[in-house]
Amino acid sequence: MSSEPAGVTAAEWECARCGGRCEPTEDYSLEVAGEEVVFQAARCTACGNESMNAPRIFRSDRDLYGIAPPDDGPLGTYRAVMALASRDGEFHRHPGDKVAGTLLWYLLEEDLADAVFLAHQSVGPEPVVAFTKRDLLDAGQIRMGAGRAIVTGGGLRANLLTLDQMRAFAEADRGLHPRIAVMGRPCQIYTVRKLLWDRFLPGYELAFSLGTFCYGNFAPARSGGRRLRALLGFDPSEIRHVRFLGEQLEFGSSGGERRAVGLGDVSGLVNANCLQCYDFSVMFSDVSVGHVGGDELFEAALVRTELGETMVAQAIGAGLLAPSAQLYGTSAVRDDERRALSFLSAMVDIKRELTRSVR
Repeated sequence: MSSEPAGVTAAEWECARCGGRCEPTEDYSLEVAGEEVVFQAARCTACGNESMNAPRIFRSDRDLYGIAPPDDGPLGTYRAVMALASRDGEFHRHPGDKVAGTLLWYLLEEDLADAVFLAHQSVGPEPVVAFTKRDLLDAGQIRMGAGRAIVTGGGLRANLLTLDQMRAFAEADRGLHPRIAVMGRPCQIYTVRKLLWDRFLPGYELAFSLGTFCYGNFAPARSGGRRLRALLGFDPSEIRHVRFLGEQLEFGSSGGERRAVGLGDVSGLVNANCLQCYDFSVMFSDVSVGHVGGDELFEAALVRTELGETMVAQAIGAGLLAPSAQLYGTSAVRDDERRALSFLSAMVDIKRELTRSVR
């Protein structure tokens, strides 16, 4: 393929921070999934914000404003805040992503997606893809790796490793599973939303995007791995769960062990890429989910798009997911919503503060 840029140029970009016009400053190329891709750096003439894009494979952030307008607050656009629990017996007992796994299984079972790309799981170019319920149940909740990302707009990072994995999947799949549901954290969902699929992955399309709240991609290597092992008391490769609890992070292992560790003890082990991104609640997803507080039964879900609203409603109607209103009534649900929104907004601020303290 040619490496010549096409589509939106840097001079036509709208600034992701203020909406002003951006002017190009420099071009350079990076290898992405085995091909040379030209990235164009730009600076906003109004506020000075610097960003970059790859017009040949990425749409501009302006094109994403319908999903998450830049002036729509720290959590982005959403249609509903819900507390959801899985009613599927296998996922209900599953130590990993119960609500997310159940919703993704519904998409596969109802032939609404051909495959689920688990972008948050792999730390190398080998993709992790689920085609069956067993695949989803076998998938762990978190993997660790340095990742490969680049800032493309307003503090949002495109995850280039995700592109490597998706290209590897498409080359092996040869068009057999064209409708892809993607599960990932903010940089991964942002990447698949920006991606011009018809150019980068001809014949494939994004069927659904499901985000999981981002507590930072812990990527201990060498001495960092030994340090985290000492803090946790178990091998960091066994981490399957990370949850924020006040001034601590709680880590859970595949064997059911849990250990709370102070933020200051682990902040230096967070992937530097994660400390450049302000998105915690996965603004560009159709639905984003994660635990809020210590409730093990229900998870908070931000239903963001019309597609997300439809899929959640259908999964509830099919008896696979249960909203807290079915157990506690509407007044308790409103309290749950307020607590969830307060928590998630605070987490965005905390992530920014953590970023400032360790950068």
